[in-house]
Amino acid sequence: MNAQARIPLREFAPVMLFMTAVMLAFISQIQVLMVAGAGLCALYAYGARSGQGLSRNEWLLLALCCLLFLPGFAKPYHGLSPVFYFLSTVAAFFAAMAATRKPPGVLLAAFQWMYWCAVAAVAWVLYTYWGYPEPFGMVIEGSSTNGIPAYLIVLQVSLSLATYLAHGRLPVLSTLFTFAVAFFGNGRGSLVVAAIIITATLTLNVIVAGRDKPQWRLAFLMGLVLVAFGMVIWGEELLELVTTYTKLSVGLVDTNRLEIWDHYTRKIDGFTFLFGADYAGTVIEYEYRGNPHIAYIRTHSFFGLPLTLLALLSPGFVLLARKALAAKLVFFVFIGVAALRASSEPVFFPTLLDFFYFSWFLMYLKHAPPSAARAATQAQTLNEVPRHA
Repeated sequence: MNAQARIPLREFAPVMLFMTAVMLAFISQIQVLMVAGAGLCALYAYGARSGQGLSRNEWLLLALCCLLFLPGFAKPYHGLSPVFYFLSTVAAFFAAMAATRKPPGVLLAAFQWMYWCAVAAVAWVLYTYWGYPEPFGMVIEGSSTNGIPAYLIVLQVSLSLATYLAHGRLPVLSTLFTFAVAFFGNGRGSLVVAAIIITATLTLNVIVAGRDKPQWRLAFLMGLVLVAFGMVIWGEELLELVTTYTKLSVGLVDTNRLEIWDHYTRKIDGFTFLFGADYAGTVIEYEYRGNPHIAYIRTHSFFGLPLTLLALLSPGFVLLARKALAAKLVFFVFIGVAALRASSEPVFFPTLLDFFYFSWFLMYLKHAPPSAARAATQAQTLNEVPRHA
């Protein structure tokens, strides 16, 4: 995780443009563009394989995916949506496998450009629609004002994890911009998650950063102390500012999400608990036009309990890999934060943005440093390889 030399544009531009196209296809919420996004994932994955077929493990993984998605194929209420989500999820996974073959420095350069271009676009939106009650809701007709901050959080997590892999530390400046965008987005979920990201970034930097450069750790520790000191002095004023101009003014509890949860759970019995219930007769159907606004409810409704449990427990999977403890901690926290955001906005499970979710795990498995025990085993294995004159 050493500092990388400047990455030429030609090395990261293709993957950056591909990832940008996938995100924009999802943000558009236009069916034909989302289908095109899934097709683009499939083409990208196929092109990266250079004509190679699937390995035995990949075939087994595909078979498991078919089994987990199987309940959705017998849901006439949802039409062809489960079939599309199955195909797009498979395409997104194999595209993520292809993209994460790039070195961490290349991925970092791509995510940096994507993130700061997104921030610039948000600034333009705020300038254009300043004075409107919900400026972000003006970008795409019928879109939620919570959407843009949620998408930026996906980019923030990607940027943070790529920075950690490339440099051994987490970026601080971008987290402040992410919080600012969440503030203007006027949503509780993104504000809370953005605040957690800032806190986690400063804390984890003190713990994991600067092993080879102690001045980094000292700088982050001083920053953490200054933030704590500032919160003691100005915390009340800051809290008043945030609660006055955002939906936190009515508290942390989202009554609309609670109503959605209540209506859906009323439809749960022994069978639907395992295989999922539809939205018929619920507020999801007649008020929110089939959008449950909670990713895990949609996953359960489409595909049942097994896939829902897989989504809920997925952040913990990083703890099972033989990786360095610091890497486990960083990836568990940031993937967990993203999964938390999905509890009040359907950004994942399943959507085209699952490409990014899969990428985080694959970046971790391919590029995160191994545990000390595994590194010693690998070194011993290399030393035991016969050497020929």
